[in-house]
Amino acid sequence: MKKVSDEVLIESYKRLGNVHKVGKEIRLNHSSVHERLVRLGIDRKNKPFSKEEKEILKREYLIYRDGGKLDELAKKLNRTKPFMCRQAGKLGLTDRKRKAPWLSTWKYMSFEVAEIIFNKFKKSKLGLGQFCKRYGYDDLGFSRTMKNFFSDEYDYVIELKTPKQTFYRIGRQFEYRVRDDMRKKGYFVLRSPRSGSPVDLVCIKKGKIIFIQCKRGGAFGVNEWNEFYELCQSVNASPILASTPKGIGIEYRLLLAPKDRSRKSQPYKLLVSL
Repeated sequence: MKKVSDEVLIESYKRLGNVHKVGKEIRLNHSSVHERLVRLGIDRKNKPFSKEEKEILKREYLIYRDGGKLDELAKKLNRTKPFMCRQAGKLGLTDRKRKAPWLSTWKYMSFEVAEIIFNKFKKSKLGLGQFCKRYGYDDLGFSRTMKNFFSDEYDYVIELKTPKQTFYRIGRQFEYRVRDDMRKKGYFVLRSPRSGSPVDLVCIKKGKIIFIQCKRGGAFGVNEWNEFYELCQSVNASPILASTPKGIGIEYRLLLAPKDRSRKSQPYKLLVSL
């Protein structure tokens, strides 16, 4: 016996006009809904893709395909997967030698699409450069978009993909240690979203704003020191240098003044507490 009568199926389809929605409403697989409608002689001619739908396909088809998520894209467009794939073929999207047409759309990418790419990147054994080259991604657009959506997690994934003995990874690990330590001290901590920024960590607690620069060995060049100090002064934040000279524990130093390139002692104060 049929779980759903033909009358109910036809009424639902006439009202909703989409096999995915009908399947969800009457709890049948959309393929089964389609097959029954065809047997019943119901007109199942698909409406032509609109200009907007074609643009979505051009931007997102390759991403969903490479991520194994074409079913989700079909559902998003309220189309059957076979019909959507045929349309993608007509647009030339199934030609693997064809240059990806959506590379200029990183700026307008949705979280759902970015998540598909990011999950694929996490599962891949490839580094950033290799991954982008393999899939034809613009590495700068990729990095900016992933940082925007996934912030700390992106840096963590990049760190895991970086050879263990590189200075980048060692320095990043220390930065995470300082971040976690400041959080334990009750601060709300933000990491700098831009590589090369004078500030590594922004720490906020009631009545306190602290900017931290993390240097494992404590070496802080004159220009870097002065740029960091002046930035902190301009926003009334405490300038702190975090280091671990002996490789154990964390030392926090409060910068008291700019460096003047003389042989005088560095103008800082070692802090016992923050």
